[in-house]
Parts: sequence; structure tokens; C-alpha cells
Amino acid sequence: MKSARLPSRSQLVPIAFLVFISPVLTELLMGSLQLSNLWLLVPEMGVYGFAALIIRELTRRLGRGWGTLLLLGIAFAIAEECVILQTSLTPQFFPPANKTNFGWDYGVEWIYLSAMLWYESVYAIVLPVTLTELLFPQRRDVPWLGQRGLKVSATILLLSSAGAWYLFRHFGLQKYGPSSYQVPWAYVGLALIAIAVLVSVTLLWRPSRSVPRAKRRAWSPWLVGLLAFGHGLAWFVLIGLAYIPASALPGVSPLIPIVIGLAWVGLALLVVGHLSRSQGWGDRQRLALIFGASLASMLGGVLAVLSASPLDQAGKLVFDLVAILLFAGLARRLGRQAPEASRYSGRTLDPEA
Repeated sequence: MKSARLPSRSQLVPIAFLVFISPVLTELLMGSLQLSNLWLLVPEMGVYGFAALIIRELTRRLGRGWGTLLLLGIAFAIAEECVILQTSLTPQFFPPANKTNFGWDYGVEWIYLSAMLWYESVYAIVLPVTLTELLFPQRRDVPWLGQRGLKVSATILLLSSAGAWYLFRHFGLQKYGPSSYQVPWAYVGLALIAIAVLVSVTLLWRPSRSVPRAKRRAWSPWLVGLLAFGHGLAWFVLIGLAYIPASALPGVSPLIPIVIGLAWVGLALLVVGHLSRSQGWGDRQRLALIFGASLASMLGGVLAVLSASPLDQAGKLVFDLVAILLFAGLARRLGRQAPEASRYSGRTLDPEA
């Protein structure tokens, strides 16, 4: 059967790029992955990269758009935070106050979990898929894997997730100091149930038809990029709150920044949905969204390398500069394309489920 075949050599190029670029946008440019531990990019490709590939495959087989990518991306973020690495459930990960950090309650760092559900679903899934499809427009609307390729990808994801869990629990956490704390298995079970429910509802959901384009003209890529940069940079404030002792904010409820963050996400979705229905919205605007969000991650992630070695700090600077140059080159290439070519597909970062 044709559907059981592995991808051809030409089909492997966009697959390989997506698997590679997902952890780059999520971890490397943000600074969590540094030059001294760059080898971790390999297991992260197995987790982030193959999760993005599988989610992209399911989305395209269903004929869906960015809404499905985002919802399945949130399910992946729950798995990453509560099952694989379990960072949102581990007080040792949040120095200096650990269990007395702002947002820690009932064994969960709620502020960090809320922030990561959006960050990882967008940076690990939506943006890498969109960027890959910008680079390979002829194949952006079709599945890339057969049944065998999907099974192989799922196997790699599961094995990589198990390896990432082992590496982080036995080696990665040691740099945050000793701790005998054990994540309750009941929390992991609840996370698995939440993932199953979210995935089932998403796949069974029957979205309405796409909304027709409005008569208004699309914003320039510069304005779109600035919008994405501002939204992304503000999000790092929410992430940073998880590392503040609760004593520094006496009388302040963690629900306040969480509700503000949810409203910020809702506003972003409304604005992007509104803008992407405009006449002339195309690949240049999509690239601007990706670049603006990535630039925010580069700048916001500076805090992650302040205590790192000079070599790691220099490495982040080099990685960021290379990424900016590559983004500029892609923008130039898209700028030379005809407007019709840049609007080849409406399924990525457009108002469609």
C-alpha cells in the first residue's frame, strides 16, 4: 500500500527541517539550551521535533488549520510540563524559594504552568510548523507521512520522552541543588487524563467553514512583527514571576497574573484572527509573526544566560545573530515572490480551525 511507505528522500527534507527547528525556536534561541550542553539538541529533537511532526500530520490529514495545531500543542505542553520533564510539578526547579515561590500551591507552580502551556504550544508546535511550510510551500497542505512513518515517529517520540525524563530527573535537576521531593504519581495521572480529553475533543471537533476575507488591507509585515514582538516579550514577565518568592508580593493572589495572561492570550488570538482575514495577508505577514515572536524569545531569554559562563553567553549571541540573518534572508526571498505565491495556503496562522 502506498500509505504504508516511508517518505521519499525529497519528502524527508521538510520533515528533517521541522524536527530540527522546533527545539531551536523553543530552547536554543531562548537560552535554555546553551553551547556547553548543545548535545541536548538531539534528544530535544526527538521530543519537540517529532511532537511537532505528528501534530502537523494529524492536522493536515483532518484538513484543519492553526486552531487544531494550537490545541494539540497545548496537549503536548501539558505532557512536557507534567509527564515528561515535570518541571511545573518540581519545586527544586524554582530557586531560590522552592515551595514558597509566588504561584506555588497544591504541588503545582501554577504561574509557570500557565505560561508554559502557551509558550511551548506556540514556539514548539505552531511557529515551527508555519516556518517549515513557508520554506516548502508546494507541500504545505498535504500529509508528509504514511502509516509506517507515523508509527515510526510516534515510537521515536515515546522513546525520546522516556530518555528526556531520565536525563532530567537524574542529571539535569542536580544543578538546582539536592532535593528528595518526589512528584506524586496522581498528578501525572491527572495530566494524562487532561491530555486524552483535550486530544479527543480536538480531533472530534467539527469546526465551521473558514471566514471569508474582509475588504480591509493587511498590515505591513513590519507592524505585524512589532505586534508579535510586544506580545511575546510581555509573556516573559509571566514566566519570571514563577521565580519570585511569595514574600516579595505579600497579599497578591497568583490568580491575578494568570487571569491577565489568559486575557492577553485571548487578545492575541482575536487580533491575529482579525488581521489574517485582511486582503493581502500572506507569507510575509506570517514570517513577520514568527520573527517577532522569536526576537522576543531571544531578548527575554537573556535572563537565562546571565549566570552562565562567558562561553555560553557568547554562544547565545552568535546563535541569535545567525537566526536574525537567516530570517532576513527568508524575508528577502519572500519579498521577491509574487503576491499570489505568498498566499498559496490559508491554513497556517489564518482564521481557520
